[in-house]
Amino acid sequence: MLKKALVTLVVGELYRDRFFKLCLKNWQQYADKQGYDLVIIDTPIDLSERATKRPINWQKALILSHPQVKDYDRAVWIDSDILINPHSPCIVEGVPEDKIGAVDQFAEPLTERFPENNQQLMDRAVEFWQWSFQDAKSLYRQGGLPDTFDRVVQTGVMVFSPPYHRELLENYYHHYEADVGVHVELESLSYELLKADCIHWIDYRFNRLWIECMLRDYPFLLPPAGVEPRLVRAWKRLTRGSALMPPQKITEACLNTAFINNYFLHFAGTAGYMSWVDTQISSWKQLRSVL
Repeated sequence: MLKKALVTLVVGELYRDRFFKLCLKNWQQYADKQGYDLVIIDTPIDLSERATKRPINWQKALILSHPQVKDYDRAVWIDSDILINPHSPCIVEGVPEDKIGAVDQFAEPLTERFPENNQQLMDRAVEFWQWSFQDAKSLYRQGGLPDTFDRVVQTGVMVFSPPYHRELLENYYHHYEADVGVHVELESLSYELLKADCIHWIDYRFNRLWIECMLRDYPFLLPPAGVEPRLVRAWKRLTRGSALMPPQKITEACLNTAFINNYFLHFAGTAGYMSWVDTQISSWKQLRSVL
């Protein structure tokens, strides 16, 4: 029987408090159901001066040597701003031992189902989240990397096998530097993993971005295009009662629908929404009862 762990890093009071308040219960439910241990690392793995000069998320590349992780057969890295639907299937199932399971950033939902709307959706992303890329190739160019690949590993969720992938990840960590706007962890790690030809693509529902849900499925949750920056900032803080925003109950219904329809819902850049999700809702009947 595989020895499996869900692993995350929560360094700092803000991130620890958010994780234990909003994530721990639903992660534990999923772990219990699927036979995982939970490994929550709350101190930096690398304490060097170099490490302090770049974001802590880079240290996800060091988890496979961590004493709490190194002896597992499978270690599933999950960013701490993700809510897990406890009824989701086992994420490691079907991922070959020598491959890294991951979701393609651009596979769904922005490009495949409604390709005719893709440019409009990406324009909204650029406007409201300051995305400076429109596709995989432009994302790599943004990071000062060759635009060799037309796919991007979304590094918020990855399935690892420590004996196979430890050296690859640590070589990456020590090779790259984190300059402002260059070699950001997402594009550089994705580039190295694709170059190593070690990715096994998994269902996009294991790393569905709430940003993408809004852009494609619930664009009415966004303020109108062209509003002044001051109002956009207010919207991003989830200011309630604004004429530019739908009622909170509508937003909550959309959030809970996205949670039911996906496995791991990722709140990258939108963590303020996490507290509005009822992670105990598991059916349409339950959702209707709270509307």
